[in-house]
Amino acid sequence: MFSPLGLVGRSVHTLEGIDNAAINEAVIKRRGIKLDESLGNTFYEDSFYPDTEACNHLIQKVDAVIALEVNRYFVTQNKWAHILAPGESTMYHSHGNPKLPTGISWVYYTQVPKDSGNIVWTFDMCTKRVMQELEPKPGMLVLFPDFVPHFTKRNGSSKDRVSISGNAYPAQEDYDKVGRDPQNLFNYIGIFAE
Repeated sequence: MFSPLGLVGRSVHTLEGIDNAAINEAVIKRRGIKLDESLGNTFYEDSFYPDTEACNHLIQKVDAVIALEVNRYFVTQNKWAHILAPGESTMYHSHGNPKLPTGISWVYYTQVPKDSGNIVWTFDMCTKRVMQELEPKPGMLVLFPDFVPHFTKRNGSSKDRVSISGNAYPAQEDYDKVGRDPQNLFNYIGIFAE
């Protein structure tokens, strides 16, 4: 019987009917409201996500994709905006929290000038370094395990790149249900339950 020693996955989706211009306008107005003002903390790069009709519609669409493609019990628990100015890059980091079960991280791109920074996932598997790179496009949604380290290459354009990110987890009362009905969760995180 075949059994993988390691497996993590990601998926790429295109979302239709999202008002990227309205999201960008709301996000850019709040670009100075950071999740954390401490230099060196990856939250310093991130801004609070606005509570507008267009922004809330995006979260509903993302959660619908996660429910269909990953697991019906997962919903976005936290979200933020990320504005990558010309010349900036995003630090190497992961979203995983050892105090929480494994979740699904996601990023949606609303404004992507040419050469404004690819996302790169990188980690060690046994003695091999894995590096996978993806060129973002407006309207692209990417789902991946919250524990996989990643970074964004330097924005080589003359304009801001705007993305929205978040993490999805099951509600506390649904943890047991996920293990009994994993759907496609195994394809992403490589395990059914912790």
